[in-house]
Amino acid sequence: MRVGRFRLGVVVGGLLGATSLMMTAAPGSAAPARQPAAPARQHASTAGQPASAARQQGVMTTIVVGRLPDSIAIDQRTGTVWVVNSFDNTVSEISEARLAVVATIKAGISPVDIAADSRTGTIWVTCLGPFGRPAADNTVAEISEASRKVEARIRVGRVPFGIAADSRAGTVWVANTGSRTISEISEARQAVVATVHTGKAALDTVAVDPGRGVVWAGGIDGTVDEIGEATRSVIASVEVRPGSGTNYLSALAVDPNTGTPWVAGDSYAGTGHFSYASRVGPASRRVLASVPVPKPGPLPNTADAMAADPATGTVWVAENGANMVTLVSEGQDAVARNLPTGEEPMAVAVDSRTGTVWVVNNFDGTVTEYSYRRPSFTTPSQVTFRTGRRQRFGVHTGGFPIAEMHATGVLPPGLRVRLGHGEVVISGQPAAAARGHTFHLTISANNGVGTPTGQYVITQELVLRVK
Repeated sequence: MRVGRFRLGVVVGGLLGATSLMMTAAPGSAAPARQPAAPARQHASTAGQPASAARQQGVMTTIVVGRLPDSIAIDQRTGTVWVVNSFDNTVSEISEARLAVVATIKAGISPVDIAADSRTGTIWVTCLGPFGRPAADNTVAEISEASRKVEARIRVGRVPFGIAADSRAGTVWVANTGSRTISEISEARQAVVATVHTGKAALDTVAVDPGRGVVWAGGIDGTVDEIGEATRSVIASVEVRPGSGTNYLSALAVDPNTGTPWVAGDSYAGTGHFSYASRVGPASRRVLASVPVPKPGPLPNTADAMAADPATGTVWVAENGANMVTLVSEGQDAVARNLPTGEEPMAVAVDSRTGTVWVVNNFDGTVTEYSYRRPSFTTPSQVTFRTGRRQRFGVHTGGFPIAEMHATGVLPPGLRVRLGHGEVVISGQPAAAARGHTFHLTISANNGVGTPTGQYVITQELVLRVK
């Protein structure tokens, strides 16, 4: 998961004859006719009582939660989304199926970050307060999904922020900003069983790779430590400094399919923030790519949170200040789309099972949900045109975001191609010379959503016969 650094106090169509063609059409940075919904002001106020409102615009749904929500976790087994409402000291439970808040739970004073363990059905929340009572400060609250109650409070290091759960090992890992340590909690014992000292800059985020037994911890200065779960020690450190100015790290995410850590952060050089999603090689332990998000150039915002979906080879970055979530294609190290959200998105999580991304909007107290999937062709791969007759044929695709389209090949004389958003339109009147001939076009579509093996482009061989 992640904790934004400011919370630590740091402030195309063409006319063609019988010639070869190669065309591309992109739908733009965001799907058309989708705008962020107006801020919502309804909030849950009673612990344990569900209160929710939702709006739907196309494929985007907006769900009202509590005040100043700032973190999110998903239990894919139960189909539930869990959101920390920092001002209310509560956690909202959202049903994915109902797209609604179904419970609100008192978590503790000043809750910060959240993690879910689907194997044990538990939710883990870092809490800074209640303040003024040192014996009760700096805790992690364990919440039972079944009872929707806090079952235990565990003391950890000073100023606990980031948290992540390892379902395989039955452990929870906490980044203690104040003490610059990582606490390992045994879920079975409900106690801290080890403390890893990094000695580096203030730690504010942590991510777990259960398959490889590795914990990645991020410091606000851009230092990322690789910690072995078995040895409980730092194996290596990686300096993530994508820009020439002062660099800050905001979030970490790991693709469990490839073991690749991704780092969200930005660089400030005096003229504005340059935000990046950086890919770290798990073997080389070097930064292999830094992708400008949501676009190159100085911006009035920062990349504040991120999540990785191994099923689709995608990384999602919440852009606080730009009011959007950025889709990065892992295998292409490139921004595929920027989608609108609510105001000041601060946290993001994905559900690989349902193909949904969930974004926490801090200012307006909402969660934005998008459903996404790879493009697919929905029209036949063969078409017949007749000379002397004006005709039109469209190749259409499904999926979200809307696909960028390409077309290559040879058209019959008299026909033309127009590339649109998720479609290719062939129209015109074939010339008499084309009668009795067959032509071939290769149509391809890419919306940035891929496969675990990094395949992002789908193609259809279109056969055009002229009679």
